[in-house]
Amino acid sequence: MNLITANKNQRDLQLATPNYQAASSSSNSSVIHGSQKKSNHKTSPSNWKAVSLLFFLIGLPAIPAVFIVALVLLGPDATAEASGLINARYFELPAAILVHGVSGIVFFFSLPTQFSTRLRVTRPKMHRVMGRLAVVSACLMAISGVWMHLVFSPTDLGARFISLVIVAIAICISFITAIVFAMKKNIVVHKIWMTRAVAITLAVVTPLFLEVILSLFINVASPMGELAISILHDYDRLIGLALNVLVVEVLLANKKCFHLSVENVKDVTQLK
Repeated sequence: MNLITANKNQRDLQLATPNYQAASSSSNSSVIHGSQKKSNHKTSPSNWKAVSLLFFLIGLPAIPAVFIVALVLLGPDATAEASGLINARYFELPAAILVHGVSGIVFFFSLPTQFSTRLRVTRPKMHRVMGRLAVVSACLMAISGVWMHLVFSPTDLGARFISLVIVAIAICISFITAIVFAMKKNIVVHKIWMTRAVAITLAVVTPLFLEVILSLFINVASPMGELAISILHDYDRLIGLALNVLVVEVLLANKKCFHLSVENVKDVTQLK
């Protein structure tokens, strides 16, 4: 009897309120979309391997920068023993090193998160803010790197300086291009250019690994080793730039071929 009465009351409510069914369906739709959204948030991949790798690679120069910036801000007399570990001229002309160091630290904390799929899905506003910080800090880091060279090595304007300028220009152009495509809502191309920009920025880190590899296979004290070290010293950034861009372009091409093959399989399956 209670069930019959409840069904009767529900039918009376539907007849008395014409919008009852629409409101009910709208409410159900909202619940479904909400549950789907929560489900997507839970199931979206975090891409933690790429994020962790970027934190490691960018951290190689960024973590020492934290201590250098702290020592420069404290001054040479605050911690005399630790201050002796860095260039004494940093205390005399601190502006360039502070801009370069602080921008590198901001880049370290902001850039890797851009490749977190979960953050991009669950917190899009934070993703955009961190992306802007990454782009600004990358450009400041690149420009201040050239500034530092002119301040602390004003007479060294040879191949090493030219390599630094080329990499700095490439960093600025690649990140600005990535942000332009993001503003145009072309997310696919935006991701491609962000990947290229990261590869170009890491051109200053790649030589660290090249030196280790070189020391394992060549006697650095030999004439051949001295020549290799000299070439690496002058052109290490350009070599790193070329290697990183080559690896990224190969990976992007393979990924594109993979997606094309998947689409072809889908088309064939649909035709069958």
